[in-house]
Amino acid sequence: MTFKFNDSDNLNFEKNNPLNKLNKKNHKIDFLKKGHDGRSEYKKNDINQFEKLQKKIIKRDVNSENIFIQQENIRDHSLFKDMFPHNKNGVLKKRPSIKYHINENDPVTKKFISIEELINQPKKKVVGAYEEPKILPGGDQYLLIEFGNRMNLELNFKAQGIASEIKRQKVRGVHETLPCFASLLIHYEPDIIGFEDLKREILKLIEDSGDFSDIEVPSRLFRFPTVYLDKWTKEAIDDYREKIKDKQYDPEFIVDLNKLEDVDQFVRVHSGTEYWVSSIGFWPGLPFTMPLDPRRRLTAPKYNPPRTWTPKGTVGMGGSSTCIYPDRLPGGYQIFGRTPVPIWDTENRFPEFENSIVLFRPGDRIKFDPCSYEEFEMIERKINEGNYKFNLIRDETFSISRYNKWVDQLDKNERL
Repeated sequence: MTFKFNDSDNLNFEKNNPLNKLNKKNHKIDFLKKGHDGRSEYKKNDINQFEKLQKKIIKRDVNSENIFIQQENIRDHSLFKDMFPHNKNGVLKKRPSIKYHINENDPVTKKFISIEELINQPKKKVVGAYEEPKILPGGDQYLLIEFGNRMNLELNFKAQGIASEIKRQKVRGVHETLPCFASLLIHYEPDIIGFEDLKREILKLIEDSGDFSDIEVPSRLFRFPTVYLDKWTKEAIDDYREKIKDKQYDPEFIVDLNKLEDVDQFVRVHSGTEYWVSSIGFWPGLPFTMPLDPRRRLTAPKYNPPRTWTPKGTVGMGGSSTCIYPDRLPGGYQIFGRTPVPIWDTENRFPEFENSIVLFRPGDRIKFDPCSYEEFEMIERKINEGNYKFNLIRDETFSISRYNKWVDQLDKNERL
């Protein structure tokens, strides 16, 4: 998209004008330049506004609320009708056009940024985040908040942060909260607080809480010895193939889907990162996790239909989420490993279960360490005897801002 002006416009921008950086980023926008082909005309007042804007940009002092250009007339708007919503269908309107070069519904113009965004360089928008959280009823006792439609750490951090704030502020009528990847489910008592009243309180709480990007939270790290490509999950897959539906073995299926070399590389990739516990469910203790190293993010669809059984301690993947099955359960994740370490304990045999029968809580991290059958059996014996020592680091904190700085330094295309 190109803006051109009359020869008399005489708008000369310095070589290092910040707006020229847009061209370097292939945004293909070239405006405030000399030379006009007769396609657009601007009022003289608007030319003065351009000159004012030029001086303010150079001084890095911009408030574009009062500095903008209005389209007076467009003789041939074929170059513009797909770029600005108010020019579509041939309708010409006198309204700001330069302040924001953006159309959220257009795949091209959504690349463009506002002048204020360019100058002030605010924090990048969280991928997949909604402009405003969606708050929906979930039956007569539940309220669902959707922060976005993507699995990412920022949205989960916000869900966990709001859950913590609800607990800290003791919002009336709320029984419990359940944060998930990009959402938060709230269980409340409708006889104490109605849906609309709770919705207003939650929206105010969200508004007051900010984005949580500067908050550090306690985060425990668990290391779990895991037999990859094991005989137990293979038995479950064989049983499924025989009785329900023939399918490719899960590890090979993941390899092909993610264009890996072989199952050995799959083991290296999957075991080479820590996993962030985003939520607990669908069974007591089962963690839904996401990989913290984006270079090791894998994906796989779930079974259709699901299995009737899965070995206790199985490690599996559905979408980009990895989980551990806390017991022998039905399930639909692609499965490829097994750990002997318990993740729920109704008898409280180990200190880690002193305050809860569930081991994990949102914000924990898990590292899967490949081990042999011999090591698995040795750990299993210690667990049965009640003297197993969990490999756990308690005194650590996690910061979204530090994490994002680390991610920005990575080569996302690197295959490990």
